[in-house]
Amino acid sequence: MQEKNVLEVRPISAENFSDLGQVITIPVPGERVPTLEKSFFRHYAALAFLDCYGPVELGITTFRKRELKADKLEQHAGTPELLYAIDGDFVMPVAPSHMNGKVAAPDLTRIRAIRVRQGEGLIFQDGMWHWAPFPVQKDPSSVLVGFKIGTAENDILIHDLDHTYIMILDEPESR
Repeated sequence: MQEKNVLEVRPISAENFSDLGQVITIPVPGERVPTLEKSFFRHYAALAFLDCYGPVELGITTFRKRELKADKLEQHAGTPELLYAIDGDFVMPVAPSHMNGKVAAPDLTRIRAIRVRQGEGLIFQDGMWHWAPFPVQKDPSSVLVGFKIGTAENDILIHDLDHTYIMILDEPESR
């Protein structure tokens, strides 16, 4: 039986992430036909869609390795968010949103921890709760971030959790 405050980290997939958003992975040759292909490149179009109701800003955030413990979650109510693992795997807690009275709050009955491997990304739907990525191997580790212009300044809601969640990796350093 799993403890209430322990989250087993799961790899992302289109199936286990569908209630939170979209998954982006580098296609495996033979599993998907490239949109364009020449002797020196393959282009796979339409892997995911990011509609931010206006211009999208892209940035890179560098995270330091730290204990896999989360006591906060954040939300961007007015935009989806792209997170793409550039140079190393990361772990993060995620939860859908629900209304707690008149206030949006994370649905902690559905909280989980996900692992995004280098070369993978995800797009959160508007309002999904998450915390800053926790690098697994590389310290520091960089993540490509995309969302509606002005989100970092104007659309961050932080929710302090009643207790700390400990995220447990089943394969800490393997790839």
